[in-house]
Amino acid sequence: MGQNSISSFKYYFATDYMLETVLFVYCLLFINTFYLYKLDASKKNILLDNQNNNTTISLVANKISGISGISGINGIRRERWKTFSVFAPAPAPAPAPAPRRESYKLMNTQSAENCKEFSETTRQLPDKEDYKFWSWFAGVIDGDGNFDIRIDPLSRKKVLKQIRIKLHNRDVRILTRIQNYLHIGRIRADKNKPYSIYIVSTKENMTYILKNINGLIRLKVPGFKEACYLYDITYIEANYNIRLYDAYLAGLVDTDGSIVFNYAGNRIECNLEFQYNEYSSKLNLDYTILNCKPTIIIRKKSSKSGGPEAFTSIAFKFQNVNSMLFIYDYFMHNRLYCDMKFYRVTKIKPFIEIRKYKTSPRDSIEHKIYSDFVIDLLKYENPLWYKIPCVSKYLYTYK
Repeated sequence: MGQNSISSFKYYFATDYMLETVLFVYCLLFINTFYLYKLDASKKNILLDNQNNNTTISLVANKISGISGISGINGIRRERWKTFSVFAPAPAPAPAPAPRRESYKLMNTQSAENCKEFSETTRQLPDKEDYKFWSWFAGVIDGDGNFDIRIDPLSRKKVLKQIRIKLHNRDVRILTRIQNYLHIGRIRADKNKPYSIYIVSTKENMTYILKNINGLIRLKVPGFKEACYLYDITYIEANYNIRLYDAYLAGLVDTDGSIVFNYAGNRIECNLEFQYNEYSSKLNLDYTILNCKPTIIIRKKSSKSGGPEAFTSIAFKFQNVNSMLFIYDYFMHNRLYCDMKFYRVTKIKPFIEIRKYKTSPRDSIEHKIYSDFVIDLLKYENPLWYKIPCVSKYLYTYK
């Protein structure tokens, strides 16, 4: 009886050793396949491919057979491992779904041109679609972008020479954000004017951009449609009802919009203004900022160059006092890369707390708090702040 107990005790430990060995081999197998997956750019590792779920462990047995004792511990024979299936048999897999955009490949290299020189680096295209970036980027294109289409002097046919975005040097961060995300194109500073231009000029890179903003362009439609036609891309019309928290509005405000202080109304506003045409007239921003609908104003304007030609503009103004907090909330979800505009947005919440001091007596501490706040708001990255009409009402505090 005692001998039987001792024998059972020995078998118990033998069984325990065998289970530990199985677990140990599983751990080694997992580590092996994990590193193979990380190192294999094609991601076609045979043990991780769902089309090879019937693969047995014997396929990797030779890779780990150098570890001593795998086939001999506790009398376990190597043949048993060869017939033990790691994965349960699976039915024939369904065909893989087609990718959403043909431009997204797992690995693809393109050249990125440096801001100041033409030294090139290698880029890897993102393996997942970032809709938020492309929606913001489409807003930037609609604001200050341009599709440079010209007649080729040799073929006498239209060609897309460049995709360009031109902004004031104060807003160059917008251009560097685009370049750092896409790793394509170059930024060139104008020698005679305070402007910088982001330029993409190779056919491969322009095709990549056109495909990703297709279905998102709403204002620069004629140039975009022609560019798509030249590159044999089917044009997709955008939805003009801009969704809640859609980053497209942030791209428009970054380039063609403004965050302004309205002294008479004692509020901070978000305004946009475009030339009135068949495309801008369809733009619907009623649902983009929570609980806010813009006031739409259509008016005649004279040419900025001083010429006799006049045009009609359409303005979208988020100018209600109750809208300020919701404007702040929207731009916290979709931050602005124009630093001056974003700084003014960040001041909305503290301004709500002190705006009541506007009507305080001039010699009071409350009025000084209000005056200092307004001047700080208007001075940031604005060298002409002292020319703003309302500022003269508060300059006495700095005498």
